[in-house]
Amino acid sequence: MTTDAPTGLLHLLSVGKEKELILRVHGTMPAAERLVSWMEQGAVVSLQVSHEGEPGTFTYVVNFRHVVAARFAPYARTRISSF
Repeated sequence: MTTDAPTGLLHLLSVGKEKELILRVHGTMPAAERLVSWMEQGAVVSLQVSHEGEPGTFTYVVNFRHVVAARFAPYARTRISSF
């Protein structure tokens, strides 16, 4: 587990959902090309993420077969909102 600040935010929109899931990713952020590859292959990927206000990180498993859109954003210690 790490207490370092997240590397960035990963926004995921899954099939059948109206709002994005926002993950606070720790460690190396994958390149956009890797995201595309995961989505094309329907890969299942483990990511190190954290929740605001909770110490440490945990492993979050994402099935990219169900992801229809993904984007990166820089991490900032401000309120996160999704539209």
